[in-house]
Amino acid sequence: MAEKQTPTNDDATPGFEELLHQQEDAELHEPPGDWRIEDWVVFAIFWALAGVVFLQFFTRYVLNDSIAWTEEIARYLLICVTFVGAAMAARKGSHIALELALYVLPPGPRRWLRIVLSMVAVMFFAVAAWLCFGIAEAMWYQPMVVVDLPLGLVYYVAFFGLALTTIRFAWYAVMQFRAGEQPRESEGARS
Repeated sequence: MAEKQTPTNDDATPGFEELLHQQEDAELHEPPGDWRIEDWVVFAIFWALAGVVFLQFFTRYVLNDSIAWTEEIARYLLICVTFVGAAMAARKGSHIALELALYVLPPGPRRWLRIVLSMVAVMFFAVAAWLCFGIAEAMWYQPMVVVDLPLGLVYYVAFFGLALTTIRFAWYAVMQFRAGEQPRESEGARS
C-alpha cells in the first residue's frame, strides 16, 4: 500500500500563519525594562481608566446609584490611552499595515518602498498632530459636560500622543532603513 506524500514547497513565500508567528516571536523577545515615556503614561492612564470603570460598575450595580462623572471620564481616558498607545506601537513597529506589495518585490525595491510608505505615514501623523493642536487650543475654553475641566485637556493629550507617534514612527523607519532588507528564509533557499 502506497503512502500519501504531502508535497513540500520550500520555495513558497511565508504564509499568513508563519508571518503571524514571526511577529509573536519578535514581541516575545522584547528586552525587559525597555519602557519609554509613552509606556509609563499609558500604564498610568490605563490604571486610572480601570479604577474609574470599576467605580462606575460598583456604584451602578452594587450601590444602585451611579456617579455621573465616571462615564465621561472613562470615555476621555480611553481616548487618551488610544492616542498615547499609538506611540508605543510606532516605536515597536507593530502598527497594522497592508504589506502585500512588499512581499512580491525583491529586497532592493522593497527597502525603498518601505521608506516611501514610512514617509507618507510620518507626514500623516505630523499633519494629524498639527490639526489636533489647533483643536486643543480652540477647545481649551469649552468645559466638559459633567466635570468642570477644559475639554482641551483631552485634545492636548491626543496631540502629545500624535506628536510622539510621529517622532517614534520616523525613528523606527530610519532604523529599519539603516538595517537594510533582511532576506526571508524562503528567499535564501532559492539563491
